[in-house]
Amino acid sequence: METPPVRRLEYALTDFAERYGALTRAREQLRALSVTACSRDDVVEVTVGADERPASIRFVDERFREMSAAQLADSVLEALSTARAEVAARFNAAMTGAGLPVQATRETAGPRPQGPLWGRRPESSYAPVPPDLRAAVVALTDTVCDAIRCV
Repeated sequence: METPPVRRLEYALTDFAERYGALTRAREQLRALSVTACSRDDVVEVTVGADERPASIRFVDERFREMSAAQLADSVLEALSTARAEVAARFNAAMTGAGLPVQATRETAGPRPQGPLWGRRPESSYAPVPPDLRAAVVALTDTVCDAIRCV
């Protein structure tokens, strides 16, 4: 027995509302995302935001004055890369929690996955999705993905 179109629409809207809620929560998590990491020698502390750019660099005490430029640079880069790695891990966790695919890096993101917005259909026989509805769903998916990535 085929599911009536109204029931399918209700299921789709319910699923969309759940996904929208998950995306909204992920967006808020990413908007507030900030990580502070310290170098192993405890000389430098770097805070990085969701965009993986340093928000602040702080020298913990006066020991940095006794370091060579190369040592100090190593400490800064170490704290920066540690903070960036933690931001990336938290970003991936938020995206996974929202049900979005996690890509290797956000900068090298390829094309968006193509496929049904609401996951795989059950094996029952559904009527094909009209092309104008498919185009609207793809446009909505693109808009939501862009909104999440542009936190």
